Amino acid sequence: MRTSMHVAALILALAAPGAAQQPGCDRRTISVNGRGEVKADPDLALLHFAVETTAATAAAAAEQNAQISGKVGAALKAMIAAGDKIQTTSYSLQPRYDSPRRDAGEVPAEPKIVGYIAANEVQVETSAIANAGKLIDAAIAAGANRVSNLSFTLRDRNEYVRKALDQAGAEAKAQADAAAHALNVRIKQIISATTMAPPIIQPRVYEGFGRAAMAQANTPVEPGEVSVWAELNVVYEIE
Repeated sequence: MRTSMHVAALILALAAPGAAQQPGCDRRTISVNGRGEVKADPDLALLHFAVETTAATAAAAAEQNAQISGKVGAALKAMIAAGDKIQTTSYSLQPRYDSPRRDAGEVPAEPKIVGYIAANEVQVETSAIANAGKLIDAAIAAGANRVSNLSFTLRDRNEYVRKALDQAGAEAKAQADAAAHALNVRIKQIISATTMAPPIIQPRVYEGFGRAAMAQANTPVEPGEVSVWAELNVVYEIE
């Protein structure tokens, strides 16, 4: 695991007595914003597969979809390990319309239903990162005709969040010390400390496999690294 730190812009505020404070308070403050970031190898892959079928009737589209989706589900279940998950994330059945051509001056005709589209999407959550490519190939071979995205993340990010917050706090303190030295003032105490935003994991995302993935016998997948970051805003009283 490697770590990196991104220094956020310094926000300096010297408040005149009573400015931006509660009545009766004459504190002068410095506000700084520190950011910490930790890189880590992912231990969880999220894959989204879909089966789309079209037919002249809604019942036929749904029936065809159920048959193919069952094969895709069975193929995926045969490959995942204990603790991995497969769940349906969306299902839709919609009419497909055909808008007839019209000549200039004609009243447009009402769109006609020419068929139906059934779509069933499932998500696979697996800790077997190395098998992501094989899962894609197995799903496609079983009949999946859409692979919407693949993302890598961490099953438990708390340890990395704490390390990112440690970095953010150290950076905020360094900024405050530098600002105080430049202004020839002394830091007295911390008035408040808050996170600027919830810590967010930014997974590597692969989208739009589509036909390109279907044409490959062995889909290559490189998980790379994920980032866990945290920001901390600290307000110091100065004298």
